[in-house]
Amino acid sequence: MKTVYALIRHQGNSLAVDFPLNIYDMPEHLGSIGIHIPVSEVTIETKDVSIKLTGLNEVGKIIVDKVASSDSLLDINTLCHAIEQACLFGYEDMAERLSSSDAECVREIMTVVEEFTQETQSQTMGGR
Repeated sequence: MKTVYALIRHQGNSLAVDFPLNIYDMPEHLGSIGIHIPVSEVTIETKDVSIKLTGLNEVGKIIVDKVASSDSLLDINTLCHAIEQACLFGYEDMAERLSSSDAECVREIMTVVEEFTQETQSQTMGGR
């Protein structure tokens, strides 16, 4: 399920993408609007690039509220993929977990997601 919508503007060109998306497509997408630096270097604060994020669901809204200006598009996409993998049966538990966390950037949100995944796997394997 798509979680975050990004509107990216550069040199008068616009690109709209929904995360998660295939990471191998990102360089081509960004190149189409004149951005030729690695996806990992395109941050919310990248000079001459405007990025507006919108949450497409409750989890996406929480992510957008917690993203730091130094987070990259690669970071955001990777996080959205991790959440998609962790939430095979719905996003309610993840939304609750993220909203109660004090995470302030994608890296910290990813830690919450990893802890959630480990707990879910432990419960599935018999509560170890």
